[in-house]
Amino acid sequence: MIIDITAKPTGHGWLVHMDALTVGFSSLEAATAFVGQLRARIDAPHPWPTSPGQTEAVPRTVGDRSAPATRKGACPGLLK
Repeated sequence: MIIDITAKPTGHGWLVHMDALTVGFSSLEAATAFVGQLRARIDAPHPWPTSPGQTEAVPRTVGDRSAPATRKGACPGLLK
């Protein structure tokens, strides 16, 4: 996500651009605090979702695309 802060064209306030979304703020401090909180939430660790039939919570790392452990018969088309 591209996050950028610019001055409003009228000169009264600040705009935070998040890809195609724009949010206005009355002060640079408020805009900067918002961006800091947003970046902290984006960069925070997030748990991987579990699927029905998953036998255990498997810790994963960024970029790990392996399939979760499943019970036999939970996903008949995927298990051999």
